[in-house]
Amino acid sequence: MTAIVHDSTDARPIVELEDIHKRYGDVHALRGVTLRVARGEHVAIIGSSGSGKSTLLRCVNQLEVIDSGRITINGEVLADTENGRVRYLPERSIRRILLQTAMVFQHFNLFGHLTCLDNITIAPIEIKKEDPGEVRDRAFGLLKMVGLEQKAKAYPAQLSGGQKQRIAIARALAMRPSILLFDEPTSALDPEITGEVLRVIRDLAAQGYTMALVTHEMGFAREVANRVVFMDEGRIVEEGIPDKMFDDPDSERLGLFLQAVI
Repeated sequence: MTAIVHDSTDARPIVELEDIHKRYGDVHALRGVTLRVARGEHVAIIGSSGSGKSTLLRCVNQLEVIDSGRITINGEVLADTENGRVRYLPERSIRRILLQTAMVFQHFNLFGHLTCLDNITIAPIEIKKEDPGEVRDRAFGLLKMVGLEQKAKAYPAQLSGGQKQRIAIARALAMRPSILLFDEPTSALDPEITGEVLRVIRDLAAQGYTMALVTHEMGFAREVANRVVFMDEGRIVEEGIPDKMFDDPDSERLGLFLQAVI
């Protein structure tokens, strides 16, 4: 399979989040977050549990509906705030725009009644109406990419956690998205199989895929990310290149966080 390689020097943002607020009852989960992800960029989002990392990622593809702010994907405004009210595009337009994003979840979210091959092919065929033969060919290439070509006819229950996550990554890639969203993709895995998933993500980064990655793997974030974003209490406290963030943080809060996790 030939990867879609983006020019890492292209600064046009694929995703723009502007002044995003999100509340769950009395909990103010996101407090005016602004973040842009450029084409070909790898952004690692780090922070303590409950800092708003996953919520922010879920707002990108409308798994969570924002309370205020603006979301733009590939130059198209998905949601905006007018006179204090959030207005999303009509549902058909939302579905079309969100096909440019693909998320890999913490707990895989594979369809248990489908084989690995069918898990990968169902969305391109049923949602994007692509040619089934072309999709299957692409799916076999993706299975080879993630090292699981021998598991095409297996069901999720027959796989290890690491294998399930690699199938989930292949499923996301099958949609040929502009950006991959990873929501703590290794946190549900045993330490000894975490490496196999990180290897696949590392390879995707090397091929130029655009990605935003919520992770607790600090060493991996440092290695793979172009930019690291540190969140605390629903805000972006600090962001920058990995070496600066990890070796010489500007904020006391990031310094304390790194002391606790590294």
